Amino acid sequence: MPTPDYAPPRGSTAVFSGQWLRYEPVPGFRRYYEGYLATVIGWWNGSVELAVDHEAVTALAQTFAAMATYVGGDWRTVDFDGHALTVARPVSLGGGVHLVEPTGGRYRIGWGLPWLPVDPSRCDRVFGRP
Repeated sequence: MPTPDYAPPRGSTAVFSGQWLRYEPVPGFRRYYEGYLATVIGWWNGSVELAVDHEAVTALAQTFAAMATYVGGDWRTVDFDGHALTVARPVSLGGGVHLVEPTGGRYRIGWGLPWLPVDPSRCDRVFGRP
């Protein structure tokens, strides 16, 4: 997996995406279906943790739901009811369900996934506001 050219410091804002949202319209030119404007709030197990707004978390949950449908439905790990984000933790991380409610209107995401800062011009859509 490629690594970012930089690791934004805590408190900085950037557009983040993941390899699972990447595609190559022509060989060697990477684009992302979606990016999410987020603020770096820390690191957990070597992965960045981010704070995103309601718009970004709504888009993120819809994308995870679409991916779950695409791979067979049993993969659904994220759900959003308009206020609380429900994240199913894999058994390797102890299993169970983690409920994320907004703090100051922002949702904490990360979940140990390899989020990467990306160039917003390489995203088909960018969700969220600072």
